[in-house]
Amino acid sequence: MKTPEKILVRLPNWLGDMVMAYPFLDSLQRTYPEAEMTIVAKKGLETLVPYLGNFKKIIPFSKKEFPGLRGAYRFGQLVGKSPIFDLFISLPDSFSAAVMGYATGARHRVGYRKELRQWMLTHPTNFPPAETHRSEVYRNLLIHYHPATVIEKTDFLKIEHPEKVFPLPTGKKLVFNVNSNADSRRLPVFKALEFINYWLETTDYQLILPGHHSEFDYVEHIAKLAASPDRILNLAGKTTIPELMAVLRQADQMVTTDTGIAHLGNAVGTPTLMLLGAADERVTAPIFSENLQMPRVPGLACAPCVRNTCRVGGVPCLTGLNAKSFKLKV
Repeated sequence: MKTPEKILVRLPNWLGDMVMAYPFLDSLQRTYPEAEMTIVAKKGLETLVPYLGNFKKIIPFSKKEFPGLRGAYRFGQLVGKSPIFDLFISLPDSFSAAVMGYATGARHRVGYRKELRQWMLTHPTNFPPAETHRSEVYRNLLIHYHPATVIEKTDFLKIEHPEKVFPLPTGKKLVFNVNSNADSRRLPVFKALEFINYWLETTDYQLILPGHHSEFDYVEHIAKLAASPDRILNLAGKTTIPELMAVLRQADQMVTTDTGIAHLGNAVGTPTLMLLGAADERVTAPIFSENLQMPRVPGLACAPCVRNTCRVGGVPCLTGLNAKSFKLKV
């Protein structure tokens, strides 16, 4: 098989999944070090891509600008006009991602069999076992195409001079992320306050609360109810992705729900304590095991669960956690 010279990769649509794609991208670059690589990323997340490797071109994709299957096809045609790609790899398993790849005219198109996608792929493959970690699910696509894939230990993501990218007050800093897109992974207000007030009383940490701009009001509500609001910094909606990386890199500790920030903080090397709500850590644990804790409420019949809404009510997997049992970096 001819070694591909021009490679196109469609990345996943979520921040955490993009970080979990990092080992795949690392292996891709080690396996084809001379290839020119173009990356398609969801618009709004493309600024993360330069930290995941050295790529010739990064193209943001917006479903608003290119709606539906017709939009995905049209986008693929535009991307594939020049150059002609030797290899397209679709990490998302959606039908539209396969349509996009087909429209590029790439000579080889790699992806998983699903929703009759296989007729648009030249190298379709079956999904690995359900408990396979997502980072391996992604890298398995490359191994299927090229069995001699180079696999080496990946390094933490690097951000130069984080204190200059986003200056923070002096002192010890704990990032506490209470948010998630899913109700079953978001900390209720009373539980977030229980954690915050305990740390305010027992540590000298300044608490930094990150989040999306849509989560600002929720975070602000929690911050104002805390015992010492002057020791809390609400950064929800106030950071770009590189700035968020800089904040996380400067933190002494991160406590977070299972969401994109958990994966990003872990990937820059911040000691991470990820609260296991509706999550299956076999599949979506952060990719670096160093300085990683994942506490789970013992004895829950409903765990592990990956539903976006709690089927038993009250998210006991989160409300049953006790801040006193956490081992924070001191």
